[in-house]
Amino acid sequence: MINTVIVEDSELARLELKNLLLAHPEIKIIAEAEDVDSAVAIITEKSPDLILMDIDLPGGNAFDILSRLDVIPPLIFTTAFDNFALDAFEFNTVDYLLKPIKKERLEKALTKLLAKEDANTSKQPTNAVELLSGESQFFVKDGENCWLIKVNEVRYIEAIGNYSRIHFSEHSPMHYSSIQKIEQRLDPKTFFRINRQELVNLNYVVAIEPWITGGLRLTLSCGKELDVSRRQSNHFKSLLML
Repeated sequence: MINTVIVEDSELARLELKNLLLAHPEIKIIAEAEDVDSAVAIITEKSPDLILMDIDLPGGNAFDILSRLDVIPPLIFTTAFDNFALDAFEFNTVDYLLKPIKKERLEKALTKLLAKEDANTSKQPTNAVELLSGESQFFVKDGENCWLIKVNEVRYIEAIGNYSRIHFSEHSPMHYSSIQKIEQRLDPKTFFRINRQELVNLNYVVAIEPWITGGLRLTLSCGKELDVSRRQSNHFKSLLML
């Protein structure tokens, strides 16, 4: 089953979409949202496998929602506006459907989604084998300086645009790889994505406290303080069984 959230302010449009989806029993609608704030809350809580999303919404637009999510699931946009297509495909977008939604176009979009899911599933055993252990080493070159870094020496990783900064020992070199790509190679039981910008090695966390943002503040053994976003705090607590 593909757990799905519909984000659409028009009740009629939601009803039409749900009727079209009756022909696809693999799609399970678990929630609906009518505006930006409710969409952020529902998507964060439900962690759906798919979002069917309109562009223009009360309180902003679809991109305002996406900018507030730590993890963006696959998206199928359903909108009357064709001028946002280029922006839409900068995210985890499967397809961009123009209203009125045609049965054939929706079916094609869902076929693309399933093909993508099958491809990801087939890659999982390979990805699992390729996870780096704590004793694994990786090479980083920043300017004229080079390092061979052990994974378990990395305290945290910081996203800098499309690149990353690796914080270890007394050094913080830039690494010309995205934080998303690095995260795929690390053990999720050791490295946790605390917000959109930072990935932390849990072995270096020495203190945890509630923070004014509604999330958590971590203190690392080096004294560095990092904030867990409110949306990631529950996942963080579950991981550490707090």
